[in-house]
Amino acid sequence: METKSEMLVPARAVHPGEVLREELLERGIKQKDFAKKIGVQPTHLNEFIKGKRNLSESLAIKLEKALGISYKNWMSLQNGYSYDCKAIAERNEEEQKAICYEKVCSDLFNIKMLYKRLGMSLMPCVERVARIKAMVSFDLLSAEGLTLQIAGMYKHSEKTKIDDKNMLAWLILNNIRINSEPALSSEYTKGNSPKAATEIAEMANASTLTIGRIRECLNKYGILYVEVEKFDKAPIDAFSTMLNAHPVVTVTYRYDDMDKLAFDVLHELCHIDRHLQNGQTAFISVDDGSYSTDPREKEANEFARQALIPDSVWNDIMKVGCKTISPYGIVRTIAAAAKSKGISPSIAVARYKHEANWYNTSAYRSPKIH
Repeated sequence: METKSEMLVPARAVHPGEVLREELLERGIKQKDFAKKIGVQPTHLNEFIKGKRNLSESLAIKLEKALGISYKNWMSLQNGYSYDCKAIAERNEEEQKAICYEKVCSDLFNIKMLYKRLGMSLMPCVERVARIKAMVSFDLLSAEGLTLQIAGMYKHSEKTKIDDKNMLAWLILNNIRINSEPALSSEYTKGNSPKAATEIAEMANASTLTIGRIRECLNKYGILYVEVEKFDKAPIDAFSTMLNAHPVVTVTYRYDDMDKLAFDVLHELCHIDRHLQNGQTAFISVDDGSYSTDPREKEANEFARQALIPDSVWNDIMKVGCKTISPYGIVRTIAAAAKSKGISPSIAVARYKHEANWYNTSAYRSPKIH
């Protein structure tokens, strides 16, 4: 049976008077002459033809006798007109409600961008509102509550431009993507995050890391890997949370930098292993996190740094003598020493540039994400 939502509502309702007008024109009959023929006042017939008066049973009988079009057909036209008028009124009311709903949402988050990323921009207003409501398990008008679940929610820095509406739209899209992920067959147990971190760090240093291998490694240990594209003025690098009994790592590929991606994933694995507890349900990495005062963010950064290059190895690399004081020469020396110890030259050079706050060389760039 066709449901109400599946039934097509016409752009406008066609009054049976319009049908009569076309029929009279087709037959070359004047309204005044026809009114006289069927015994109806010309003004009443004119009002009926203009849609100002509904069809009565007595008029339907007269039309059947005069034109040979059955009474049943005329009454069916009237019933259809009445039904369509009601359906159009309901549709218009639904459209107004949907428009108002979207307006309130747009005051909270970038709903246009969210629709665009979901491929819903060209849908009718009522349909897309119904669709997006069905995609989330919470009231979108209370979507700001998503930010309350995140530890150390993004703090505005002088160097980073953040659009709060775009940030919230990204969080909503992230929630939708996470909940649409297929279930994993592997269970997650305590200690799996450090194991995954070790394997990912080894692949990063061997320059064999790919998106596919990150996903495969995390899934093997019961951790979901989700990709949610970046939004303008929403400088999110990564996100972590729990879905049922499985941790989730979301990445944005904000930078086309494989070493940065490895660091971000390792950072979130630390949160999963150490911090997603005692009511804390999510963490988010924004910009480089250098301005975050949350000690858990600093701990996660340190975890990722140590996973890629343990301090003992880093100290050995930095002890290697260099015949020049030129930063460029130092970079070449660090790269060679790192390679001899099984560390990726690009990862080692990136750490040196970060610690020395010197970024004037493009040598030993990280491989692009692939």
